[in-house]
Amino acid sequence: MEITEIRTTDVSTESWGEFVEFPLVTVMSNYDEYNNADGDNPQARRKWMGPVGDVVVEVETDAGITGVGAGNWATGAISTIVEETLSKLVMGEDPLDRERLWDMMYRATIPFGRKGAAIEAISAVDLALWDIAGKEADKPVYELLGGKTKDEIPAYASNLHPVDHEKLAAEAQQYAEEGFEAMKLRFRYGPEAGRKGMKENEKIIETVRDAVGDEIAVAADAYMGWSVRYAKKMLDRLEPYDMEWVEEPVIPDDIDGYVEVRESAPMPISGGEHEFTRWGHKELLERGAVDILQPDVHRCGGLTELLKIDNMASAHDVPVIPHTGTNPHLHFIASSTNAPMAEYFPIPEWYRERQNEDKESTYADAIYANPPSAENGVIQIPEGPGTNSELNREALEHFSVE
Repeated sequence: MEITEIRTTDVSTESWGEFVEFPLVTVMSNYDEYNNADGDNPQARRKWMGPVGDVVVEVETDAGITGVGAGNWATGAISTIVEETLSKLVMGEDPLDRERLWDMMYRATIPFGRKGAAIEAISAVDLALWDIAGKEADKPVYELLGGKTKDEIPAYASNLHPVDHEKLAAEAQQYAEEGFEAMKLRFRYGPEAGRKGMKENEKIIETVRDAVGDEIAVAADAYMGWSVRYAKKMLDRLEPYDMEWVEEPVIPDDIDGYVEVRESAPMPISGGEHEFTRWGHKELLERGAVDILQPDVHRCGGLTELLKIDNMASAHDVPVIPHTGTNPHLHFIASSTNAPMAEYFPIPEWYRERQNEDKESTYADAIYANPPSAENGVIQIPEGPGTNSELNREALEHFSVE
């Protein structure tokens, strides 16, 4: 079997819906133009995120099998790297030689890669190769990864944007009633908002904890929007709320800062969503920077690299809870003894009522024919051949960016 063609499609951030417009602290919140903490600047994130949210990569073979992968974000640079560099390396090669092809792609992009768009491009191609392997074997990819370690995948509900306290409480109660035993909310403010912002951050945690009681795990995401000093002061205030973890308190390159925050934090610290390859995650693990590792298979180097990251994390007794719950992530979680749950993005009732929206989940689902769906707080393991990443062609055309 040989690779005969590679195609890319840039997908607009519009496919992610309005949730990118809701209030939350981000890595750009210290700039007024890009701050939407008070909900009065809904285009703030779109201004710096760029028009391209995902890049779909399709790899065709002479056996009539086409694999589908996707790289996340990188504002279209993924397409350029795939088309101008990676496609030349893998064209005519056997798609089942994944380790060799990964190493070739990584080495060829070192001068301009090692992190960021180049690794995201490699991730997309690698996922397409795994999809081909599963389809060629007529097996779901989790079987190629070693088989199931669990019969279903626990999911945590991950939305809870602090639009207001009443909606936040109702949304948290909704997820608890739907059977989710864990949920994650977004902080609203960073250092730029001072002590007033700290009080509001604490208030939204208190609101969710009061809404769901003590038996539900509650986590929260700072999305790289805090400084070390601010994080230490903020997390001390949150000690009474028995938090499951606080995510990405500082920028990913501040490993010293992660270590300092983790050493003083009264709750677990998570990170890794914006880290790349085994080498980047190796430093997080060896430095003791995180209690929970959160790589993204669409960014970190694909399944080939995620398996290596998971093995390292397991050796350090650090669980892996990947960023987002896309189908490739579900195959990984199903096969790993070190990956306890998946992230899932349900739609809040208040939003569904406002939009007359029938969708059940919100993360980039529009372009896929069979997106994951949670029921009673769990997701069933995908059983189709490959990674179950079949495309919704009509939606893909609608959201494509020229």
